[in-house]
Amino acid sequence: MIRVIIERKIDESCLDEYLEMARNARKQANMVSGFIAGELLQEKNNPHHAIIISSWEDNQSWIDWSVSEQRQKVLSDMRPLLQTDEKVTILENSHF
Repeated sequence: MIRVIIERKIDESCLDEYLEMARNARKQANMVSGFIAGELLQEKNNPHHAIIISSWEDNQSWIDWSVSEQRQKVLSDMRPLLQTDEKVTILENSHF
């Protein structure tokens, strides 16, 4: 299993629109093979800093979703709402 952390900085005037898009994206991901769970979080003192944490069965499942036409459409629609490009971090269980 892997976890994917996506950080986004949302333009101040676009928060509600972003949240709606993010919820719709999660609904789409729910139907993707290998998707386990996801949650949308916001920094406590800065709601314009959004963090999505999702769990995937394996890295290939995430890659398939990340390059899919569906996700690319979501990102294309979302970009005007963001201050910067999203930052994606992929984590796996430690082998220590």
